[in-house]
Order: sequence, then C-alpha cells, then structure tokens
Amino acid sequence: GYDSPLTKPLNLLMERGQKIALVGANGLGKSTLLKSLLGIQQPLSGKVHRGDYQNIGYFEQEDRSGNTNTCIEEVWQEFPSKTQYEIRAALAKCGLTTKQLESKIMVLSGGEAAKVRICKILNTETNILILDEPTNHLDVDAKDELKRALKEYKGSILLVSHEPEFYRDVVTEIWNCEDWTTKIVY
Repeated sequence: GYDSPLTKPLNLLMERGQKIALVGANGLGKSTLLKSLLGIQQPLSGKVHRGDYQNIGYFEQEDRSGNTNTCIEEVWQEFPSKTQYEIRAALAKCGLTTKQLESKIMVLSGGEAAKVRICKILNTETNILILDEPTNHLDVDAKDELKRALKEYKGSILLVSHEPEFYRDVVTEIWNCEDWTTKIVY
C-alpha cells in the first residue's frame, strides 16, 4: 500500500522461465507490488532483490498522457532501424487497422492504445515481461493474439489479470494476493 502494508510479510521468488499470474480482488496492492518490484515505488518495508542481466518489458494499466504521436511514430521512435513496412506489419499483427495506424494515440480508444503499447513490448528484446492487466479494453481477437504471443514467449512473465480464461493456460503458477492480504476481502 501507499501508507500502510496491505500484506503480511512475504518472501516471493520468481525463477527464470516462470510464468506467474498475480490475482486477487481490486485494492489489494497488485499494481503497487509490481511497481515496488520494478523500483518505481519504494516498498514500505523489506527489500527487493533482483538478479543480473534482466531486460524487463513493463505494461502499465493505463498510459496515454496526451501522446500526440501517431501509432507509426510511436513505434518507430522505439525501433528506428525498422522499415515503415515492418512497423506497419507489427502494429497490424496487434490488431490495428490502417486508419488507426495513422491516428494520434491520444484519440484512440483504450483498447487501441493498449495494442500500440503491447506491440512495443512484444518487439523489444526482453527476458521478463511484467504486465499489469494487459487485457483491459482489448477485444477478443486482440486477447487471443496476446495470449498466443505470451504462450510462445521464452522468458519469464509476471501478469496481473482478473480473467482466468486468459491466463490459465499461459502461466505455470498463480499467486493469489487474497492469501496474503491484511485487508478483509468480501
């Protein structure tokens, strides 16, 4: 939590190749835990020990913050050595139409903007993916494509999701925050 711990003291270990779903009711600190693990937010107590040679791809729940880039510009900034054809193909694979590719990110729907962010993460050299509710706002086809990509992914995954039908056959382990929380869960 931000002011007081939301869990009992924990020792969590994620090993190479593990794919973990972090589940539980809203408000139990799943996103806060991810931010603490990433060093974005300091834990209230305890320590985070991270291994060497980690290339982490992080998908935050929401992040459009007035972005005036088009989808193509956004991805091209991240991958300047790719051709426009390769950028368009990568975005199309994530479910964006030709019209959406040329639209500014700030005018896209939540699902369309999420597809751009997913495209960037899936095309980055990573060995760990940390995904905070990546299926929010996604249509069925986009969820299926993301699920396929995560199943094929060779690295480790820590995934927050409220959709067992999405993560059940992707992950190797489930961490349920409701088992650790100091809050009353209804």
